[in-house]
Amino acid sequence: MAEAADHSTEAVGPCRPGSPRTDEAAVLRRQLDVARLRHAAEVAALRRQVLDAQKAATLGELLGTTTHEFNNALTTILNYAKLGLRHRDAPTRDKALERILSAGTRAAKITASVLGMSRTGAARFEPTNLELLIEDVLVLLEREMTKYRVQVEREFAPVPKVSANPSQIQQVLLNLLVNARQAMPTGGRLILRLSQDALLGTVDLMVRDMGCGMTPDVMRRMFDSHFSTKSGPDETGKGGSGLGLSACREIVDAHRGRIRVESAPGKGTAITIRLPAIS
Repeated sequence: MAEAADHSTEAVGPCRPGSPRTDEAAVLRRQLDVARLRHAAEVAALRRQVLDAQKAATLGELLGTTTHEFNNALTTILNYAKLGLRHRDAPTRDKALERILSAGTRAAKITASVLGMSRTGAARFEPTNLELLIEDVLVLLEREMTKYRVQVEREFAPVPKVSANPSQIQQVLLNLLVNARQAMPTGGRLILRLSQDALLGTVDLMVRDMGCGMTPDVMRRMFDSHFSTKSGPDETGKGGSGLGLSACREIVDAHRGRIRVESAPGKGTAITIRLPAIS
C-alpha cells in the first residue's frame, strides 16, 4: 500500500529566525544604529567647536578693553609705590598702600574674569552663584559702560545657586550686555535683575535696556544663525557676526533653561534667562 504523500511545506519567509535575510536585516540595523550614534557625536563635537570659536571671538573683542584696564591698574600701583618710597611719613605711606591694594585687587578681578572666560575642557557643570558671575562680567565691561554713559542698575534678590558651566554663562552675559550697550548709543539705563520662581524651581536673570527696541520681524529672527541687524563690528570691535544670540540660545538650551524676549520699537528690550535652581 502506497504511503500518503506529505504535502506540508516549510516556512521560508524573510522573517524566519536564522534565515539569511533576517541576519542581513539585523546587520543593517546595527550599522544604521552605529552610523546614527557617530553622526550625533560628530554634530555634538561641531557644536562645541562653534561655541569655542564664539568664546574665542568674544575674548578677542575684549582684549583691548581688558588690556587697557589692567594697564591702568598697573600704572596706579607703580605710581603709588614710588610715592610711598619718596615720602617717609606714615600718612603718605598709608595712603599709597591703600591705593596699591585697591588697584591690585582690581587687577586680580580682571585676571580672574578673563581666566574664567578662557577655561577650556569638558562642559563641566557646577553650583554657580549668578550674582558673583554677573559682577565678574561687569568688571570686564566697566570702562566701556562708562565711556558710553550707560548706567548699570542692579536689582538682585537673594537667589539659590544654579547648576551651570560658569564660562558658558559668562559668554551669554557678555553677549547680552554688549548688545544692550549697543542699543543705547547715546547712553541710558541698563537694569540687571535676579529673581527666583520658587514654584517652578528656577532662577531668572533679566537684562533690560532702554534702547531702540526691536520690531516683531527682528524678534522672530534674532536667534537665527548669522542673522544680524548690524552692518559690522562697531568702533570697539564688537558685534556684527550674527553668531552671538544663536550661541546664547544653544548654551541656555544645554543648561535646560529658557530665554524670554520682550521688546518694542522705541521702548527697549528685556531678555530673561531662566535656569533651574539647585534645591
